[in-house]
Amino acid sequence: MPRKTDGIEFEIHPRPTKGEDGKPLLYVRPAKGRKKSFKDLETFCNKYRNLRTGELQMVMDVVMEVVGLWLSDGYRVETPIGSFAPKLKLMGEHTDPKTIHGRDVRYAGIEFIPSKDYDLQRSEARLRQGLSRQPLPG
Repeated sequence: MPRKTDGIEFEIHPRPTKGEDGKPLLYVRPAKGRKKSFKDLETFCNKYRNLRTGELQMVMDVVMEVVGLWLSDGYRVETPIGSFAPKLKLMGEHTDPKTIHGRDVRYAGIEFIPSKDYDLQRSEARLRQGLSRQPLPG
């Protein structure tokens, strides 16, 4: 059930857990179908930020290659938008640290932690003003 009062469109869904009144607790998430592709990002940056076509893709290719290399070596990589870290999983049940060897540890994905310094206040203000579809100034 999509809703929009101002700014961002969202859907309301019931949780499996119930509240004090016996009714399901609710949660919200962005409305389905609301996504932008990397091509949309490139086009926007080309039009409003004077980046040449392909520049953003070249930068992302290099960043993904180097970040992937560092993650595979076990490093956390901090960026302006947040940090990326390897997720590890311990295979089997262990109670003694001396029994754990490299073969017992598996790579389980990548963890992303958004940066507190990331300028979300500007985004929130733009959403409240209903300006989310207009290009950013400057």
